[in-house]
Amino acid sequence: MSRQHLFFVFFGFLTMLNGQMNPLFFNEYLAENYYRIHPAMAGVNLNGIRIDFGTRQQWFGVTDRPATNMLTLEYKTTAKTTLGFSGFSDQNGYHSHYKYNFTYCYRIYFNNEIWNTRRSFPTKNDNIQELSFGLSVGFSGANLDQSNWNRTTADPLVNQNLNQTNFTSFDAGVAYVSTQFSSQFSIHNISFTPSNQEGNDQELTYNINGNKIFIGSIQYEIYTEVGWNFEPSILVQYQEKTKDNSLDLNFKFYRLIKNGRLWLGLSYRQNKIGVAYNNGNRTENEVYKHWTPIMGLNYKKMKFSYQYTTNLGKINTPYSGIHYIGIGVQL
Repeated sequence: MSRQHLFFVFFGFLTMLNGQMNPLFFNEYLAENYYRIHPAMAGVNLNGIRIDFGTRQQWFGVTDRPATNMLTLEYKTTAKTTLGFSGFSDQNGYHSHYKYNFTYCYRIYFNNEIWNTRRSFPTKNDNIQELSFGLSVGFSGANLDQSNWNRTTADPLVNQNLNQTNFTSFDAGVAYVSTQFSSQFSIHNISFTPSNQEGNDQELTYNINGNKIFIGSIQYEIYTEVGWNFEPSILVQYQEKTKDNSLDLNFKFYRLIKNGRLWLGLSYRQNKIGVAYNNGNRTENEVYKHWTPIMGLNYKKMKFSYQYTTNLGKINTPYSGIHYIGIGVQL
């Protein structure tokens, strides 16, 4: 089967996927997949097709625990153009959210170095310098499974807001990528409109205003002559509706091996908005913050990654750890 046929078979299948609606994005982008959060990063370091699947799990041992599945698909149709798909499926008890995006990305090269290797990562011997623009159209929604509820009357607010509500959105971004320095900026939900909302009672409909999420990130690669390289990076997010923002401070170590490379890293996140809680005789405010150790492997055409996120605050649960496992392949 050719690459083109394989890509469109996956495209038809992926339209059935479900995903998250409008949260601040988590740390999965550090599993070597900035396309999860930046449309303009579709097709970076790619020649052909790339498929990436990840799952985030927590609260093991708890029935109907939160779980999120993620999938991205990139197909470099020409040297300058890439088509992409990204999908998220989030389940938490009776509630589920979904979102999937279709992306078009156009790339401008500032030199003659067009990525034409089977490697999925750059080295110090590459001379990459490119600017890309990405645009995504997305479809999202929220569902509430009430089939197991034992009640005599229905709640019209719950029914109208959460039962099969769908939205259409547009995301856009720009990215500059070079062998050493890279930077990206994206705006999610530039346009965010309901697809199947009925009725004019605004008290019973979701407020579609102010849903934009702004994301900016910078990475800097430090290469050595002995097969090691280091990557400090930062990422900032701002959510318009809640006025919340988060800052990620990341550091990754890479080691070249035969047919691939290993990586280890650590990420620290802190949000702006705090939560008030009673600490004995006084009320205190605590902002969300966490550590995320990162590890992964590129081996030939495959990629494997693992992350574990732990909350650093005093407000916690016995099931606070979050596991992320990812696997990818380049064809």
